[in-house]
Amino acid sequence: MKLATKILAKLPIRQLFFFGLSGVIGYLVDASITTALKPSLGVYIARIPAFIAAATVTWLVNRNLTFGAHTSRHSSLTKEYAHYLSLMLIGMTVNYAAYAISISLFPNIPHALLICVAVGSLAGMIVNFVTSKRYIYRQTNAS
Repeated sequence: MKLATKILAKLPIRQLFFFGLSGVIGYLVDASITTALKPSLGVYIARIPAFIAAATVTWLVNRNLTFGAHTSRHSSLTKEYAHYLSLMLIGMTVNYAAYAISISLFPNIPHALLICVAVGSLAGMIVNFVTSKRYIYRQTNAS
């Protein structure tokens, strides 16, 4: 926890704000597409195109707003996009693990599901922010 606190203390507020905004937008896309496709594909299969769409939207927001002052480490948008998607899978795994652990530890507290989803989302967001900043975008100025 100390490492996460240390990393977050050094991050520009603007980047955290836009990364959080990107996550909210991504969640809305994800939930909307999953809901729309659920009748024809089921809850599990519907998550696949929903995740890809949400990750695509967050990539666009992050590359233009969150890390707009940074330069991509990749020579093409296709390579950057593929790398971004692969890193988001790490965050998705952390998100789900934090959610599953939280729900198993606190199944009977009021609003457990909503609280545990938030715990997972925050854990995944931190991982996704750090991996994007470290492995996709390099700093080009004092942002």
